[in-house]
Amino acid sequence: MASDKECLNSALDHMENTGEFAGKKMFGFQLKNCLLLLLFSTAAGALVLPDCPAQELQRVLIYTGGHDFERETFFDIFQDMPATDYQELIHPQASPVFDSALIEQFDVLLFYDMVQEIKDAQKAAFIRILERGKGLVFLHHSLVSYQDWEEFERIIGGRYVLDEENQDNSTYRHDVDVPVTLMDKDHPVTRGLKDFIIHDEVYGNFRVQPGVRPLLKTTHPESGEIIGWTNHYGNSRIVYIQPGHDHFAYENPNYRRLLKQAIDWVQNKEIPMIKYSPEFEFRDGLYLNMDKVRTNDPLPLGRIVTELNNYNRDFFEDMITNEEIILYDDFGVLTSIKTKDIWGYAQNGRLYIMLGGKFQRLNIEGSISHFIASATTYEKSPDSRRDSSAYYSTTQDIYRSFHTKPSYLNVSAEGKVSLYDFESNSLVGYDPEALGKLLQRDSCLSAEYNSLRKREKKKRMVEFIRRYNKNHPLYFPQ
Repeated sequence: MASDKECLNSALDHMENTGEFAGKKMFGFQLKNCLLLLLFSTAAGALVLPDCPAQELQRVLIYTGGHDFERETFFDIFQDMPATDYQELIHPQASPVFDSALIEQFDVLLFYDMVQEIKDAQKAAFIRILERGKGLVFLHHSLVSYQDWEEFERIIGGRYVLDEENQDNSTYRHDVDVPVTLMDKDHPVTRGLKDFIIHDEVYGNFRVQPGVRPLLKTTHPESGEIIGWTNHYGNSRIVYIQPGHDHFAYENPNYRRLLKQAIDWVQNKEIPMIKYSPEFEFRDGLYLNMDKVRTNDPLPLGRIVTELNNYNRDFFEDMITNEEIILYDDFGVLTSIKTKDIWGYAQNGRLYIMLGGKFQRLNIEGSISHFIASATTYEKSPDSRRDSSAYYSTTQDIYRSFHTKPSYLNVSAEGKVSLYDFESNSLVGYDPEALGKLLQRDSCLSAEYNSLRKREKKKRMVEFIRRYNKNHPLYFPQ
């Protein structure tokens, strides 16, 4: 069986001879020699990077293969894209490049492929790319890739279902007019755009991960509602755009602008990242969503319109007594946001997350952290208008919003232990089964954990959380 290096060498020869290895500046020959030098250096036992001339323009590596498409009109997008250079690699021979120094020559990896086979070593290399913070853009049928790799769904933020026992298969329909609504007009990917209609292909009954940030939606009856989103995995910014089947989409000016702004945004080159440690301090202010936490970019308190004194230590607790918060957005426009929809805030460098209608302190230990939140118990008083009978108690779940009723007396509070998963921005129960699902993102740790008996799993949960966090550190902007 041919090695990955032999496959790559063969692929490069084929692409050069057939013209498939074509970029905007036609530097395929130069790139091929760089790769061959790299392979020879690696084979000799030492990794010596070739002295390849640096590209001055924005550099995009485009993965294709596994699905036909209109090549000429697709690549016209990038030919016309300002300050952008691109290079194409075609599957299945392109997969070995995940683990090559070639990746570092590009600013963004763009996936317009639909492939299934990927080796364990290539999966690990893919994860390392994400841990280094490389920006990724996924288009259209890339949502169908890697059906047998569960982690890919968490990376891209969703899945087109081909054959699963517990869910009906996803569907598609060609040549329909799709109304596209912008869900976040202030995001850099959608900024400057307005709602539009695109003639394209729709997907139905596909999954969208709960931790993504939706950007685009549609009301087309044969489509899933959310058709574009951002995601974060490791230290990488990720964008998925569902439209993009043929020339009708490629030539749509809204689609072209959307794609260009997605490529610009995922680079995130201007912000230096540092590894999280307990000494790290988040910038004080209001965090409207998880993206703002990941970029350490809160809303300054000075942009909140309120009669409250924002120098008061109880400012945030007092603020949530209002249903809405009035504020000035990034463009200086006065707007409002529902209080229950904000993510949380930071004060004195520490994070507090909104749960159950109040703020709870979040102590980050790593990608997976212990989380202890209070669940308040109320006792009904006999002077209630609805019920003047005997007292009784009820406990409000921290996962549900609530308002304290005047006919209830606060009688006690208890701690509820959970696990907070930073990658998906979600809380799960503190139990061996829930932890096992989170550990699936690390195949080695997961295999070791699953080999244990149930009692041993419970005893060693803290150990496996610590080991996972060591393998998958968090990074934040300085």
